[in-house]
Amino acid sequence: MSAEHEHTVPIRRWATTKDAAAHICVNPEVLRRWNRNRDKYPWLPRPKRVGKDFRWDLNALDAALEAREEP
Repeated sequence: MSAEHEHTVPIRRWATTKDAAAHICVNPEVLRRWNRNRDKYPWLPRPKRVGKDFRWDLNALDAALEAREEP
């Protein structure tokens, strides 16, 4: 089987809250607030907890921002 026929899975890109916020051009506190207020921001993907910190899947975050509908 050639490489062009193989199924490829996108590589997940993980980032800290600070780096994820910079990636989407918002202040880290904005991302934290969105995460705390899930009822207002249901489109936001859930981060993974690593110890006391969060790690955000940048692919999921990008997809959620592209797909969300503005009120």
